[in-house]
Amino acid sequence: MLWLPLYGIFYVAMTMYWARVCARENNDFETYFSAGHALSPWVSALVLAGASVSGWAILDASAEVAHAGFGIPALLQAGIALALPGVLFFKRIWLVGQRLRLSSQSELLRGYYGSEFLVCVSTVVAVLLAVAFSGLQLAALSRLVEGLTGGEVSATVAATVLGVVLFGYIVIGGMRIVGYLGAIQAVLAAASMIGFAGFALITVGGFGALNAGLATLSTDPLQAGRFMVSGVIQFTAGAGREAAAGHEGTALASLSIAFALMGFQASPLALKVILSTRSPRAIAAGQTWVMAGAYGGLVALCVGIVGAVSLYLPDKSIAGLLGSVSPWFAAWLFVGLLAGVQLLAGLGLLTAGEALVRHLYKPWFHGNLGRRGTVTLTRVVIGLLALTSVLMQALTPVTLSTLGSLALPMSFQLWVPLLGMTWLRWITRPAAVTGVGFGIAGVLLTEPFGITVLSFFGLDVPWGRAPWTLHSAAWGMMANLAVTLLISAFTQRRGFSEEAQEIRRFLATTLRTSSRARALRSTAWSVSLAWLFLAVGPGLVFGNGALLGPDRQWLVGMPSLWAWSLLFWALGVGLVWFLSYKMEMASPLSMEIPAYEPRPKLRAHQESQERDRARALIVTAAVAFALIVLTALSFGH
Repeated sequence: MLWLPLYGIFYVAMTMYWARVCARENNDFETYFSAGHALSPWVSALVLAGASVSGWAILDASAEVAHAGFGIPALLQAGIALALPGVLFFKRIWLVGQRLRLSSQSELLRGYYGSEFLVCVSTVVAVLLAVAFSGLQLAALSRLVEGLTGGEVSATVAATVLGVVLFGYIVIGGMRIVGYLGAIQAVLAAASMIGFAGFALITVGGFGALNAGLATLSTDPLQAGRFMVSGVIQFTAGAGREAAAGHEGTALASLSIAFALMGFQASPLALKVILSTRSPRAIAAGQTWVMAGAYGGLVALCVGIVGAVSLYLPDKSIAGLLGSVSPWFAAWLFVGLLAGVQLLAGLGLLTAGEALVRHLYKPWFHGNLGRRGTVTLTRVVIGLLALTSVLMQALTPVTLSTLGSLALPMSFQLWVPLLGMTWLRWITRPAAVTGVGFGIAGVLLTEPFGITVLSFFGLDVPWGRAPWTLHSAAWGMMANLAVTLLISAFTQRRGFSEEAQEIRRFLATTLRTSSRARALRSTAWSVSLAWLFLAVGPGLVFGNGALLGPDRQWLVGMPSLWAWSLLFWALGVGLVWFLSYKMEMASPLSMEIPAYEPRPKLRAHQESQERDRARALIVTAAVAFALIVLTALSFGH
């Protein structure tokens, strides 16, 4: 009760100081949303890596290793899985944003596809990441506070305080504080991960003692399954319907979880950081050395150590480790955890608030809303989102968990429209829009949320969560790609908007790869597919015994799958470097990009249409609420 408040006060003072600095540079509202597109490339690299990895990795991934062992190696390859989409998308997205002077994913989708549906999907993903996905991690931190204070500070009070601090600095500093403070938070989170791993090793007696304990554990027939992948796939009906043989950690389960992780880099949060950066010079280095190298190594090694210690000694989980160290060290580790989680939550709240106000409310219902009014209303919406998250943490934790599980697989469905914008010119507008719709349906139908909703209306589907041990991200993408390919084949004659045609022309003329990169194209495909196959795909079954001796002893003194993961993390860093630099997919680019000047268009007055939309929205909401109440009463819920 001494060190935690002391460190907490210091952390809050730091956030308020940077909030004041950022407010001055923003002139209160002028550059609130995108920091004047002037964030340092290296600051953006740190923010992206910290937001993508730090919070959930130490809280959730380590807990998953402790619970299920090393059967899902994709969790330990998170740094590489997150870096690959950044190499694929970020440079081209930044160029498009600079050319059209856009600052968010919603503006990109509206400009290229002219689809309000895709704008709504992007907004929903941002809200889910801000309220539910981040809320789950904040709830875990609140429970840790309750444990550290011996119950003197309840989880509800802790959640409220953490929410108020988060709300305070985001509404003051905007995107600029997400960058400035986020870089510090990312470093604090990385230091916390190292601290947890170091103390966990000290607790168990060192790395050798840990692996000796794991070796003993692996000889137990009931525990042996935790050290291997249980086949390529299991054709089960899914969790809640039919249990998998042994455990659900198949090779394709690992691959589909890697797909879900890749969804974050296609999310509005990641693209918000990229579009607020002044230069793409550090994209290659950021994805190679910061995301894949530094943070990928922290996940593969440090998170693996924390999870392995808890697997061997179940009482040494994150909470157990915090409770067994000196109070000042426990408080320091907690502040590092808090910094990583608040980095993601702050970026999510800002992105979701902007999407709801600037990209939905203003274009549809209040076109004459000025810049100051837009910022003021966004601050109010951010407060409401933060309040919603805190209330759900306290009152509806199951619903929060259910909604949080939708965020990444739904975000992964946005890969298709982004690929159509940046690489695959044959993806048409109807195909991208319809494909995303089917992809979201595939996600919902294989997640507890959708299954529960169908059950509420009396429709009992014959499968549970993750049928065939495939994550919902994979089911959604299979439906997404099938529909996209089919509709694209029949709609190639459909024209693109003026902005879309300009994007296609601009990328084609600006990004001319060298002859060396073109000559390496087949090599790039080969090594990328080989890494995916062996590191997170079906080839994981080879990792079960590749590093075992004739007597089934671990050749390198540690679990075969863990050693396999560390090997392919190192190879993955090389793959990211090769794609970024040799294939020039994220290589530094220095050029002046003039703004695109579209042809002037007459703009009709929208006041009457906006009033009609507002009335229709109110009536629709009232009717929907009445139908939900009547349905609930009819079905006896």
